[in-house]
Amino acid sequence: MTAFSGFVKRSFLGTLIIGVVFTGGIIFTGKLEQLLSLRNITAQTVHTTQYYLTTTQTPVDKKSLPECPETPPGINEPLKLNLTNITLDELQRKYPSHSGERYRPEGCRSRVRLAVVIPYRDREQHLVILLNNIIPFLNKQQADFTIYVAEQMHGGIFNRGLMINAGVDAALKADNFTCIVIHDVDLIPETSDNYYRCQENPLHLSTASAKYGYKLPYASYAGGNIAISPSQFRRINGFSNWYFGWGGEDDDFEIRVKTVGMRLKRNPKRQGRYYAIKHERDKLNPENQKKSLLYKSIRSRMKTEGLSSLHCNTTVSHHGIVTWLNIAIDKQYYDSTIKY
Repeated sequence: MTAFSGFVKRSFLGTLIIGVVFTGGIIFTGKLEQLLSLRNITAQTVHTTQYYLTTTQTPVDKKSLPECPETPPGINEPLKLNLTNITLDELQRKYPSHSGERYRPEGCRSRVRLAVVIPYRDREQHLVILLNNIIPFLNKQQADFTIYVAEQMHGGIFNRGLMINAGVDAALKADNFTCIVIHDVDLIPETSDNYYRCQENPLHLSTASAKYGYKLPYASYAGGNIAISPSQFRRINGFSNWYFGWGGEDDDFEIRVKTVGMRLKRNPKRQGRYYAIKHERDKLNPENQKKSLLYKSIRSRMKTEGLSSLHCNTTVSHHGIVTWLNIAIDKQYYDSTIKY
């Protein structure tokens, strides 16, 4: 594995890098955006060299800070949704983060180190609206969090489960997160006390989405937003990578959870309320007509098919407020591997 480190004055794009030293002895100097424009500088994939960009910042003595209270101050105040259009640059100025797109509370040590993973493609208007709501929402909860946008590249039919696996894989290689929240780009929380924290079992957060009249569409539904610990995610081997097109991967996930002896816990409906941004279905995300065939093999393949069998090329770039993952699926591999 090749690794390198750099020294920068600040963490946002365009900052001058004083020096970057590779273990192989190569030295790079210049603008940070010039470094990040080399598309494979940070990659975390199967059969691909892995690189890690690190930046210096003033160290925080976590032991000297008191733990944040179980119930954050002002958490029961009404939550106001903000649906105005805003750009990523405006968001960065509005919500400056620590180095590495990390947000953390002032004056106390958070109870959770959280990775928010957003499976994504061609939905920028929805993404900026979500970010404009989710960042103050998590700041109010005194979370220590980083947001990962897992974007599928190069066309082809969308694969939500694979984007989730690639996003979680990149996050867990980057930091010691204690909780992962899988977050759809069109769901915005409506209640402040909808805590993004992990529990003894995976937690279904979005139990009352406006998309379905603020109720579950069916009893075993596991779509939308999920809070799950890294150990729980590894235990079920993540999501399946085999569902190309809309639907199926969330039902597969729910069966994986039950198969290993866990149960999917549900948020109370009052706390699990989400506003759903209305949109047309992506033409490259048609309904998966073969999902019922895949359901038959879930239990027999889940130990070897999922997070452990991820085949894609992931390029990481840093946008000040989010860590962006450009993910190219190894479609040839999956075309030859998927069995219906």
